[in-house]
Amino acid sequence: MVNEIINKIKNPFGKRQGDFCLLIALFSLAGCTPELEKTTAEEFKQTIHGEAQGTTWTITYYDIQERNFTAQVDSLLARVDESISTYKPNSIISQWNASDSGTVIDDMFLDVLIESWYVYRASDGAFDPTVKPLVSFWGFGPEKYEHPERADKRQLDSLKALVGLDTLKLYAEGKEFLLEEVAAMDIRPEFFLKKPDARIQLDFNAIGQGWSVDKVADFFSSHELKIFFVEIGGEIVAGNPKPSGELWRFGVDKPESNLENRSLQAIVNLRNRGLATSGSYRKFYERDGVKYSHTINPATGRPVNHSLLSATVFSPSAAEADGMATAFMVMGKDSTLQFLNEKEYLSDYVYLIYDSAGIMKTYASPQVRKLIEDQ
Repeated sequence: MVNEIINKIKNPFGKRQGDFCLLIALFSLAGCTPELEKTTAEEFKQTIHGEAQGTTWTITYYDIQERNFTAQVDSLLARVDESISTYKPNSIISQWNASDSGTVIDDMFLDVLIESWYVYRASDGAFDPTVKPLVSFWGFGPEKYEHPERADKRQLDSLKALVGLDTLKLYAEGKEFLLEEVAAMDIRPEFFLKKPDARIQLDFNAIGQGWSVDKVADFFSSHELKIFFVEIGGEIVAGNPKPSGELWRFGVDKPESNLENRSLQAIVNLRNRGLATSGSYRKFYERDGVKYSHTINPATGRPVNHSLLSATVFSPSAAEADGMATAFMVMGKDSTLQFLNEKEYLSDYVYLIYDSAGIMKTYASPQVRKLIEDQ
């Protein structure tokens, strides 16, 4: 069943494949045109920057028309926030979370919900966006939890009962639909997303940024641009190689909480791949010498406590990479390796950094080892 689910995941790169030789040919043609002064592919490289979703974004692309897409990217990401940002009180997801029974959702919300369902099923529930009430309970939402050591088991059990993405139902035209039914639809009507309990809440932060990267990459593909590198807050999509044939390079951070001491654990070379990293080394707090991670295990209702420091996943889409990286951080190193051994179709592109008796060690799947540069 899970194999079938994974096979249904949309490959956003299918329509992006192309040969950069075509672009080189265009550049050569430009060199033969007296009106154009630029004659090399590198002269047509564009790099644009911006801020969105509480972080920064950077995009590099090659465009013979020399278009600047900063305004369009900002507008696209603003629309994403209006749909799925829990930090915007009037967003659709905030309205849904505050509702008693649910609300009508837009296409963006529905797309992220379905992508979340794919990863939820593929990860056996380790990734679950309905974990938000527990995230808030442990002090990683707007609320602050001053005494986590006093967590009451009955209260935790009550909140755990709210977790389960497959409990949500979609309604349209007087009919009830399961998420798996909607995922198979080519044309989708407007849906009302019903919650069985008013306390259920959704949080797409663990997949939304990766999904946003995919949307931006789709935007560039729709403008006939295939050679690009999109990065939003560390989640990325790399398109075709540069006109020179060089692959795109991306650094994987060492899991250090101090941003001033930021250094790289590895440098990887990418083409036509999404990449995302999840870690427990920056979002945490300590009480009485105990560290509480922002990663909450839906099964236990508690912050994870294991040796895995970060998980980097390479995937056909950044959304899938984002969600699976979070799932592996929930599982921990040992359970992740066992999981990958059992599900070989998910094991090719994983890079883990973990603590072993105070020594930082790494695990790289065979395919990832081929992408890492010697340092």
